Amino acid sequence: IIGLIFFGRPPNIAILDCYLKKNLVTNGGFLDEVHFVVNTDKEQDIKYLDKLVKTSELYTKVILPELGYKSVWEHSVEAEHMYIKIDDDMVYFDDNAIANVVYTKLNHPDSFAVVANLVNSPETGWLHYHFGAIHSYLPETVQPPKDTSSASLGPKAWRASALPIWNEEGEMSFPVTMDKSDDGSVLEADNPAAPPFKGHRWLPLPDPEKNIYKTPMAKSEYNAYGPDWKSWALAAQVHYSLLENIEKNQLHLYHYGTSSPSSSEGVWNMAFSRMNINFMAIWGKDVLDNAPFEGPDDEHELSVNIPQKLNRPVLVNTHAVAAHFSFRTQHELYDTDLLSRYRAYANEMICTKDNQIASPKGG
Repeated sequence: IIGLIFFGRPPNIAILDCYLKKNLVTNGGFLDEVHFVVNTDKEQDIKYLDKLVKTSELYTKVILPELGYKSVWEHSVEAEHMYIKIDDDMVYFDDNAIANVVYTKLNHPDSFAVVANLVNSPETGWLHYHFGAIHSYLPETVQPPKDTSSASLGPKAWRASALPIWNEEGEMSFPVTMDKSDDGSVLEADNPAAPPFKGHRWLPLPDPEKNIYKTPMAKSEYNAYGPDWKSWALAAQVHYSLLENIEKNQLHLYHYGTSSPSSSEGVWNMAFSRMNINFMAIWGKDVLDNAPFEGPDDEHELSVNIPQKLNRPVLVNTHAVAAHFSFRTQHELYDTDLLSRYRAYANEMICTKDNQIASPKGG
């Protein structure tokens, strides 16, 4: 079983590194090897990777003949291996996530692939909202005083219970805009839907069950190209909700779908509709038998076109909870403090003492 990492974003992969090391066979995990496939031409990023692969004998750097997702699949897999494809901006996955997607892939051999239950995904976000895994949050609009003693601020803060209750002047709401390009551009600072300031927090609302209908996730849709894909605000709310669920030990809120006799899975059949493949178990043979892909969109090929052609659907194991940080349409998410919170959680709960993640310079 090989971890297949599409590499290109060092600030995010520092968090992922701790999760990968914890899941290596040498540490009692399922990953026999981890292959970092270089999908960037930035020299500084490649130097970072060169240092990273030296930290484990089970880490390998893979160079492609050409950049692009099609090239990754065609030139970095072998038929006899199962691959756990993990994007480099996965910032959390539960202790049994890899084991559970492997279990479901083996338990359902007719499936084409098995995907984790993704936090921040347009296909699963609507379901999380309606199954009660999403909680009431809105952004703070006034920068708080720098209080180094506050458990809700700083490099060690991740617990939702330490956050103050939202108590802002004006209407309890935050706009969600779909009037935005999907090319990675960001909202202008004077746009009402833009982040209030860099490094801001999202705060829990009073009377949360009543007020959740005033939050961005009330606009959620079961739509691959809807608000859950395009809005940074919906993404911020689902991430803060996950951190609350982690602290309260209530990941069961995500466990919908058809259950098996084992507690290792709840199955949601995507029935040939598009699904994000940020965290996915797939056999190398199934990739190579269908390569080269017809189109440039590997996600559409692997979750829609090929499964439909073969009549082998993609399944989601809802007991494998994993957090995908952001899409290119959600760059404003970097103006929250969420990366710091996921870093703090990893340092406290996942990383070893000799593999602590340093805070980046300037924040």
